[in-house]
Amino acid sequence: MALVNRYDGIIFDYGGVLVQHQTEEDQRRLAQLAGVPADNFTDLYWATRAIYDKGELTAADYWRDLAREAGAPEPDQITIDRLTELDTESWMQFDPAMWEWVNELRASGRRVAILSNMPRDLGEALRSRTNRLEQFDQVTLSYEINAVKPEAEIYEHCLEGLNTARERTLFLDDRIENVHGAQLVGIAAQHFVARDDMLLRLRS
Repeated sequence: MALVNRYDGIIFDYGGVLVQHQTEEDQRRLAQLAGVPADNFTDLYWATRAIYDKGELTAADYWRDLAREAGAPEPDQITIDRLTELDTESWMQFDPAMWEWVNELRASGRRVAILSNMPRDLGEALRSRTNRLEQFDQVTLSYEINAVKPEAEIYEHCLEGLNTARERTLFLDDRIENVHGAQLVGIAAQHFVARDDMLLRLRS
């Protein structure tokens, strides 16, 4: 019996699971546009990302805070809009193999969900420009509920909407701290580090 058959529901992280991670080139382009040294940009990018993902910072606040911490000039609104758009596009490089598997799971009768930390700008772009989120029975996005992984609240919200027993629900995430957060609330969870190996293990 395939390992995945143990589960009635599968919860997917978004970045690094359903879509490719940002590339070094993505980060370089953002740094250049923000006027921030490339070797300092990545740390600053992630420093307040959880707050941005939680919906407690607007895009303008996020990019202005980043520039301020870097000692760079404050970006104007046109630059903020360009940074936000470039950032959004960099997180929309969909992995076809994973989306095909989502469809396979649904066809087999399993319920599927997205559980993701993401800012409002990305979430709204996904809804307005694609039909990707419509493929899921439950969509839990951090900015909509003001909670982020690995906080227990965000997992509970997803489970309630998915309506599967936690011990019969599998969560896949590329960040080990988020895997541990899921396990703490009783969800089976796997650290997603190599897509082909993971799919092979779950299908076989």
